[in-house]
Amino acid sequence: MKQHKLSVKKRLTKPVLFGALLAGLATAFFNRHLFFEDVAEIRAQERARNEVKLLEVLERRQKQMEELAEKKSEGDR
Repeated sequence: MKQHKLSVKKRLTKPVLFGALLAGLATAFFNRHLFFEDVAEIRAQERARNEVKLLEVLERRQKQMEELAEKKSEGDR
């Protein structure tokens, strides 16, 4: 059985489109710092918020431990 021969245009369309897609993705990847400038700033803000929350939790735990130590020392007397 003889296969149908496609024209040169039809044979090259998919590889060219795929190549263009790959080139576009590669360009976006290498220039992602230009596309997403604010990502670093947002991450820094979130990191600062998380550190503040962590410090609050640690302070609360420290206070609870001190109160517990005081109660134990009062109970021993």
